[in-house]
Amino acid sequence: MYTTKLNLGLLFALVAIVNAQAAVDKCPKDEIACLDIINSSQCIANVIIDGRPPLTKANLAMCVEHEGTASSLPGAEKFCRCTGCHTAQINEAIIKTFNCTQ
Repeated sequence: MYTTKLNLGLLFALVAIVNAQAAVDKCPKDEIACLDIINSSQCIANVIIDGRPPLTKANLAMCVEHEGTASSLPGAEKFCRCTGCHTAQINEAIIKTFNCTQ
């Protein structure tokens, strides 16, 4: 009984390690503009997922163009430099909305 629990525990640990290695972080943390993208995650999710306000370039740009941001780049440029900083759904919407090249 104890051996079975130990084996199951090792199996779950192995699966967790493999899954962790499979996930690749594509967000360039050394890019200052990406700090604005990361720090504006809630606003970005509201626009893309909830549609409040509707998904437009201007509404997304408002999330990352305001006083106190780390970078003075325009919103479109910030988004296109940092297309890997969110979930696949959000990243795809950003790429499509701003016509970012990969």
